[in-house]
Amino acid sequence: MKRFLAIFLITLAVAFVAKSQDHSRPASVPTPTPAVIPDGWVNFTSEAGRFGVLLPEIPTDKTETVQSDHGPYTTHLFVVRGVKSLFLVGWVDYDPKFDFNVSGEMNLNRDNFVNGVKAKLINSKPVTLDGYQAIEFTAETPQTLFKSRVYMVGRRPYQLVSGTPIGTDDSINVDRFFNSFKVRVR
Repeated sequence: MKRFLAIFLITLAVAFVAKSQDHSRPASVPTPTPAVIPDGWVNFTSEAGRFGVLLPEIPTDKTETVQSDHGPYTTHLFVVRGVKSLFLVGWVDYDPKFDFNVSGEMNLNRDNFVNGVKAKLINSKPVTLDGYQAIEFTAETPQTLFKSRVYMVGRRPYQLVSGTPIGTDDSINVDRFFNSFKVRVR
């Protein structure tokens, strides 16, 4: 089965690479006002996604449900283009009948993302984050350094991605983004 989360993340990352020198911000999608952190970042929460994360502003949202040979799946993406970096959070809800291998699913999301943005995989390692099986990886193109984490929480894969132009140091914001992500289990 195709790895749908990676496909959507690839599309957004490619758009970022093409506009990496444009520092304008996208219009925000109207959502309830999240808690504002003193330096302007917001504590964004998604009830449907059962997560919270710090972002430079309220993200734009893209949700799509598609029929497939393995049943319907729904992909959810939240995207923010910060001053220096792009931040993406996404997850997929698969049909309950679709059976997949957890480790294989995470690795395929990584590989599809890296191949989709025509990047070189720099490093990848399995980790446990907040008790959840995950992988962390770094990939780069000549223009962009991508950092990503793929978590598996039950049957739901989450993927976080930051994309920063090569030669730009945005490590404080990238670390803030990744370290703030918390999943709430029902």
